[in-house]
Amino acid sequence: MAKFAHIVDFRSLEISTLPPLSEIITFYRSLPDSYKKLQLIIKKASKGMFWDEELQQEYEEKYLPLKESAMSSAMKSLSIHHIQGSIVAITESPRILSKSLLCERIFQESPDVTLAVLYSPDGKVSIRRRDGTDIRCDLIAYRLNGGGHSYAAAGVIKSNEEEEEATTTTILTLPRVVQELQNALFSGQQQ
Repeated sequence: MAKFAHIVDFRSLEISTLPPLSEIITFYRSLPDSYKKLQLIIKKASKGMFWDEELQQEYEEKYLPLKESAMSSAMKSLSIHHIQGSIVAITESPRILSKSLLCERIFQESPDVTLAVLYSPDGKVSIRRRDGTDIRCDLIAYRLNGGGHSYAAAGVIKSNEEEEEATTTTILTLPRVVQELQNALFSGQQQ
């Protein structure tokens, strides 16, 4: 399990030899009956089985048809911003997609991008840097109420007090993400 997690976290070349377990877990987490589905994976893993025909069938018949559509939608809504000397790609991240997979696609299709930021309407943000850059994702995430590693981190953009009084649910929008990133990256240059 430790080796599997390391390969997936660092997206090393060995990832192509592994079953797409992390993808199916992300997909299951987006379903209404996620607990039941995730328990099934845990039960199998506890017996040393990380992939079987049942998971393969779910992957091919239920996940794959949604995966490309979600990836395409995320890539179409991608916007590029120049923020504090960094070229930042920002897009809303579909729940069924692995953040690592989406960032990998962004970096492949946008070679000038140095930082990818994925957000969800509930305020969560995921931050990944391109290999070979010295951007500290953990410091950016810290300024966004989160944390992580220098190469990948996550945070939460909280609502303003006025928004909290007006509504119980805050929907995070692209302009707000850009504004908060500008603040986070600017305060980082001040130190």
